[in-house]
This record gives sequence, structure tokens and C-alpha cells, in this order.
Amino acid sequence: MSQTLPKTVTDVITTRRSIPQFRPDPISSDTIARLLEVAVWVPNHRLTEPWQFFVLGEKSKRRFGEIRRDFRAATLPNPQAPEVQPALQKVVDDTVRTPAIVIFTSRGHDDPELLEENYWSTFGAAYALMLAAWSEGIGTYFRTAAFRDYPPLRDFLHLTPDRRVIGVLYVGYPAVVPQRGRTPASEKTVWMD
Repeated sequence: MSQTLPKTVTDVITTRRSIPQFRPDPISSDTIARLLEVAVWVPNHRLTEPWQFFVLGEKSKRRFGEIRRDFRAATLPNPQAPEVQPALQKVVDDTVRTPAIVIFTSRGHDDPELLEENYWSTFGAAYALMLAAWSEGIGTYFRTAAFRDYPPLRDFLHLTPDRRVIGVLYVGYPAVVPQRGRTPASEKTVWMD
């Protein structure tokens, strides 16, 4: 698939999409490291730099996929049923096939304001990586939800109680780029005197 790369920051922001399917082409560790160096330049009130990134290699992707499978199985009424086994195995297989996976975590804080600021700046770091990746034709898919608090995931990452998973970023060259629109800002803006 030939893709025209965005030329300006505005192009990067307005053409970036969540990419649900990746080509099998690998993403090098050097590329991920370079993108993470961009991620740390997001606004961060009081320069707490609360983020910590987990980049999964082949062995850890498999274990992460198994943890995802177990989490998914726990939501099913009968996770041992033969008919759900292929879907549960697909969770593992899809995870292992993902070219790169980065888990974003943030340090908490006793001060509720700083706690929220830490979480938002860590999400900002994830978004900065998404934009930097897209400027190079690399797609991303950011996932959150209850899985981020799943105890086996926390154990896998060896997270201390003061750290929270903000989200998981799946990274790869797009197999398909979804075309979706957005509601114009004019319909969501209140201009006040």
C-alpha cells in the first residue's frame, strides 16, 4: 500500500486514525526508542515526568497476549466452552503478530490535582508518539478500559501501587487506514464575550 506522508503538523493531526490492522513488517527498537524520545516533550506541569514506558519484546508479547486472553475469558459466562476457544486463542495470536506494543504507565500522587495532571501528561506522551509515528507512516491503536487495572497485568509489569497503566499502544505499518470524519468544531464551540 502506498501512502502519502503528511507534510505539516495539521496534516498529521487531521489524517491520523486508529489503525486496527497492521502489516507484518517489523518496527525496529531504534524506531520505537526515537518515537519515545519525542513522547517525553509533551506539556508536563511542574515537570514531574510521571511516565514509564514498557516496550514488549517477542517473549513478553506472548505473555501479554496470554494475560489479555485470560482477562477476556473472565468476562465470558463459560470461558471453557469449546466454541469460545478459537476467539480466545485469536487474542493471543493477534497480540504476538502486532509489530510493536508500548504500555504507558504513570506515577500517581497524593495531591489529587497532581495525580490528574500526571495521568493527563502521560496520555499526552502517548498521543505525541502516535503523531510522531503517523508522520513517518507508522500507525497506532491506543487501548484503555478495565484491563489496565487487571492484577495479572500489574504483576507482569511489576508495578508499584503508586503506578497506573494509562493505556496500551499497538504500533505497526497500516494494512488499512479507516476513513472517518469528525463533527466540525463549530458545532461544539461556544464563543463567549
